[in-house]
Amino acid sequence: MNKENNSKLLQTLGLVQASRSLISGNTLFELVKAGKIKLVLISSDMGESQKKKLTDKCNFYKVNVYHDLMTSQELSHAIGKDNVKAIGIKDFKNAKWVKNIIEE
Repeated sequence: MNKENNSKLLQTLGLVQASRSLISGNTLFELVKAGKIKLVLISSDMGESQKKKLTDKCNFYKVNVYHDLMTSQELSHAIGKDNVKAIGIKDFKNAKWVKNIIEE
């Protein structure tokens, strides 16, 4: 992903957070399992064991997952929270919007 698209992605994540369709923290695992998450983004500096656990859960429940697109610092800043390693998007339209930016 080039720098322009990365900036666009971070801005979009801020808007998704404002629309309240973004989840982070321990509830992310539960909502993936419940089928309420449409897309997951994992930061590049998340611990390997947690990254594997979340990736495996996403793959099992057929949730789109993307790794290493940004650091946790960039991700945290974009959504206005501290120390965020992974996020999930609940809304289908917002998930599609983010996915399109990633795949540009």
